[in-house]
Amino acid sequence: MKLTFHAFAMTAAAATLSLSGCAGLVLPSADSMAKLPVVRFGEQAPAHKEYVLFLPANTPLPVDASVEGTLLEKTAKASMTVTLKKGIYIYKRWVSFDDKTWVAGQDAVAGKFLITIPGEKTGANPGVMSAEFNLK
Repeated sequence: MKLTFHAFAMTAAAATLSLSGCAGLVLPSADSMAKLPVVRFGEQAPAHKEYVLFLPANTPLPVDASVEGTLLEKTAKASMTVTLKKGIYIYKRWVSFDDKTWVAGQDAVAGKFLITIPGEKTGANPGVMSAEFNLK
C-alpha cells in the first residue's frame, strides 16, 4: 500500500492533537516556544518534558498498519515508509514549517482517511485503508 503524502507526520500530529487537551488551545508565546527543546525524529525525547517534534523532509519515516480484532481468524500487519516533501515541526496541536511561524494543524494540513470493507463495491473487490494528507 503506497500512501501518497506525509502519513507518518500526520499520524503523529493527529495523535498529538488528540492528546493535547485544553492547554493546547492557545499557542504559547514566542519566548516560551523558543525555550522548548526540538527533538528530531529518531532522537530520544526528553523524559517528562514538553518538546517540539521535528519531522525532516526526505527522511524515511516508518508507519505501521494493522487489521486485527476478535472477529478475525487471521490478522495482518504491514510496515511502510514515507518521506515528507518539506520538514514539519509539531507541538501539541500546532505546526510550523520554519520553527518560527506556528498555526493550528488543521489550518495547515488537510487529512482524509478511507476505510472500506472487502466486497463493498463490487462483491469481490479488496477492502481499502488509506490516508491522504495535503497542504492547505
